[in-house]
Parts: sequence; structure tokens; C-alpha cells
Amino acid sequence: MTADKSAKADKDTIYIDADDEITSIIDKVEGSRGKLTALVLPKKFSTLQSIVNMRLLKRSADEADKNIVLVTSDPKILPLAGAAEVHVAKNLHSKPYIPPSPVPVKGQDVVGAGKPGEEISEKDATLDYHRSMGEIAVPAEVDEPETISLAEDEATDAEDKAATKEPTKKTAPAKDKRFKVPNFDKFRLRLVLGIAGAVGLIIFLFLATKVLPKASIVVKTTATPISSNFELTTADSAKAVDLEKSIIPATLKTSDQTSTQQVSATGQQNNGDKASGSVTMSAQDCSAPFNTPADVPSGAGLSTNGLTYITQAKTSFTISGASGSCVNYSATSSTAIKAQSGGSNYNVASAAFTVAGRPDVSATGSASGGTDNIAKVVSQNDIDEAKKKITSQSSDEFSKNFQKQLSEQGFYLISSTLKIGEAAVTASPDVGQPASTVNVNIKITHSIVALKKDELKQIVADKLKKQIDTSRQQILDNDLLKNVTNTVQSQTSPANMTLSVTAEASATPNIDTEGIKRQAVGLKKGDIRNFIGQLPGVKDVDVNMSPFWVSKAPNNPAKIQVTLQQVNDVDANQ
Repeated sequence: MTADKSAKADKDTIYIDADDEITSIIDKVEGSRGKLTALVLPKKFSTLQSIVNMRLLKRSADEADKNIVLVTSDPKILPLAGAAEVHVAKNLHSKPYIPPSPVPVKGQDVVGAGKPGEEISEKDATLDYHRSMGEIAVPAEVDEPETISLAEDEATDAEDKAATKEPTKKTAPAKDKRFKVPNFDKFRLRLVLGIAGAVGLIIFLFLATKVLPKASIVVKTTATPISSNFELTTADSAKAVDLEKSIIPATLKTSDQTSTQQVSATGQQNNGDKASGSVTMSAQDCSAPFNTPADVPSGAGLSTNGLTYITQAKTSFTISGASGSCVNYSATSSTAIKAQSGGSNYNVASAAFTVAGRPDVSATGSASGGTDNIAKVVSQNDIDEAKKKITSQSSDEFSKNFQKQLSEQGFYLISSTLKIGEAAVTASPDVGQPASTVNVNIKITHSIVALKKDELKQIVADKLKKQIDTSRQQILDNDLLKNVTNTVQSQTSPANMTLSVTAEASATPNIDTEGIKRQAVGLKKGDIRNFIGQLPGVKDVDVNMSPFWVSKAPNNPAKIQVTLQQVNDVDANQ
């Protein structure tokens, strides 16, 4: 008995995992407790399908003074084991042998190499080819309880014979149910999935019971219309609301709309030479007493066919004769003239002229020497058209955006005070200047009187509360300014005026929404409807809970929403 225990202490069995590398296998062999070590390989084990790894394992085992036997029937590993002179066994009941090598091994022939029955001798342990691996290998302690248990009983002679002949049989041998290699990958996967499922279940239960449950309660109450008419004084000097005197601070809000428009210049200017000539003036006086006509000064304008000429000298008159009851006067000399603008159209011959501001004087004469040199210039019409285009396209839109921005900033606007100022226009270049295009800049100032919404709500709420019994009713309207209208009665300055204001709202019974939330905690729909329906002024109650599996209101009042909804008398009776 003592000898058997000592022999078993020198033997060990190691189960190799599918993902073990050659270094890991070597470490296991070097750390084994026996001189003889059986390595049970998993199916299709790729690490030892390399002759380099196989010889490295053999060399490491030799250096560690260990004898190793590979327990496998993998046809890819057997030739490599034979080449490296490593013993193999088909299973723990088979006898170890060295498989035939595809290359000659020192000290043996290729044919017949490694035949069962060949013995090797080691220092502390030998392989007995007449005994199975189950007999000569003692299993080591392993962590997993599912690992293969090894029988200590000796195999029968019949089993030995069957194991010896097994490689030549065509049919697969029956598997020994006692020796089953555990699938550690599948075990780890099931363990991870199990843990993930448990965590997911815990999270779902937390969400389903603590986070997701919500309750929405809509309380429909009777609504009584109320209104108030009062005068309101706006003042830009006021610092705060005066409820007693109905005075509210006011501000004149302004915003400048600036636009730039580039247009083509369409005006024309003739920069050619100006025509010049002379005229002879005459006058007639038919009203006694007769007086010599006044002189026509230099620089006076003369016109013919829409063309204007300028006199270059003063013209005086003397009596030239009489015609019936009228006295005729003639100029003492001819008068030089010059065209107002250049151009060949100012060249005229023997034309009759009229003198500006002197209906008693007439003139005849001619002018010549005018030439044409047409240049494009900025005209007043160009400026007017640009102004019209800018104001018509953008002024209305700018005004709407201006009022919208003020409203979003918390201001209530007195719409009747909206003013849009005259457009201030500047052009570059200016009218009459030569250019092909002109930039027209326009600035329009928009202004309106604004009140702060919060301050106006104070006054409106104060006026409306005086129309109800606040101990029994409350004003439920969320936007008191929605139904407020105003009319300007008088205005002493842009922001100082007296307004006639009308405010309308609805009064409902006093209902404590926070108290309803606290009382509804943990109750079912029917119980919530019953206790709320008994409150004064309540016409109907709607209770909704979510998600669908929730049947009671959450225990947290913050998860309960209570909404009051007005129902007028007509709707309540339907």
C-alpha cells in the first residue's frame, strides 16, 4: 500500500483549456506535482499543431525532469508528437505510445516507431506500456467541480485489448460518461448572462416602481365670468406701480430701421458747350400814367420752347413810339444771353423769348455754339424709387419683429401709440453727380409705448379680485392680459397718457392642488375621483396613470400632476 501511494504521488493529470498558449502549458507542466504528467487536450487544440511548440514543450518537460503524455486522438497532433518523441494516449484507459513520425527520429526507424510496448526510462517515473493512462495517471485537484473524475480501478484485460485494437476499428468507440471535459466557455457565458439578467431585472423593477409611475388629475370646475373697467395712468417718471392711484411706469421704446439699396443711375447731363447769342427786348405800356419800364437785370431768365437762357447784362428801355392808346418802348441795346445748360438743342435762330417775371417785356433773338456731351448722373427720381422700394418691402416686417421682440422681453405694448417716422435718406454720390450706380441709405425710426407685463398684471389682478369673494373663489386664468383692451383717452407726451382699460377673466372655486396631491398618494382611480368630486364647485374629475401597469397613484406627490380646468355653465349642463 505504501509503495502504491508513493507511486501515485509522482503522477499528475492536467486538463488543458482551449485558449491556453504554449507558455501557459509549459508553466502547468513545470508546476505539476508528479514526475509523470498526463496532459488532457481539448478537441481541435491548435496550440500544439505546431512542430515548434511541440518540441518546445518536449524540451521544457525534459529540463524540468518530467515525462509527459498527451491524451488526444487529433490526427493533426499525432504526427507532430511522433516527430518530437512525445508519448500520446487516446484516452485515460489507453496505453501510451509514440506515434509514427513523418520524419526519421534519431535512434529509431520511421516504420514501427513508437509502437505500443516500447518503454522509456526516466529518473523517478517510467511509462508502463502494459497499463492504461487511467491507471498510471493520478488526477490533480482542480477548481471546477465539473472536471473529469478519474477512476482508480484497473482496467480489465478485455478493456486493454479493446483499447489496443481501437485505432484500427472503423466504428467510433463508446464514450465513457465518467470522463467528460467541461466547456468552460459556455459556463462563463451562462454566468455572465445570468448576472446581466439579474441586474437588468433589478433596474427594471426600480424603474417600474419608483421612476416611471405617474398620475395626471384633471379637475373640471365651474367658471364664473368677471370683468372690470378702470382708468390707468402711464408715466415715464414713475418708478413703481401705485395700486391706489392706478399709476404704472411707462417707457417709449424706439428702434431704427436702416436699409441700404444700390440702384442704377438713370439721370443724364449734357456736359457739352453752352450756346450763346443775343436778343432785342421791347415793352409796351397801355395804362396811364405811362412810365418807362424797369430795367431787366443781368442774370434774368429767358425761355423759348422750354429752353432757358440767362441774360449776361442789364437791359434799359426808352420810348420808341405810340400805338393807339399804348406807348411802345425799346431796349437801348441788344442783350447778350447764354444757355442754362450745354447742348446743341440750345442752338436757335430768330426765336421769340419770354422774360421770367416780366409779362410786359418780350424779346427776339438767336443763339448758337451749343454742343453735346451726354454723361450719366444721379437723378432725384433714382433716390425716390430706391426709397419707395425699401420702405414698401421691409417697413411692415420690421415693425412686426420690433413688437414681437418687446413682447418676448416681457413688455405689454399700447398698439395705438405705434409711430413710424419719416425716412431719412442719404445718397452716395449725391443728386446731379456723375455715376453709374448710387447707394441709397434710409433710416426709419419706429416707436411705441410699452408697459411691463408683470406690473400691469398686478393692477389687473387687483381690480378683478375686487369683483369676487376671495375666501371662496379664485381667478384661474393663467394669462390675465389675454383679455385686456385699452383706449387712449388723453396724451400729454409720448409716454404719459390716460388709458381706459377693460379686463375680463373667470373665477373658480378655491381648490388646494397641493393638498389634492398629498391626499391622492397611493389611492386608486376610483378613490381619487370620489374624494375630489365632493369638493365644492367640482363638476368632473379625470384620472390617468402611466405606464399601463400602474393602478395606484405614486407615493411621491411630485409624481402627481393636478390641473384645474374651467367649465362654464353651458358646458356643465350638457
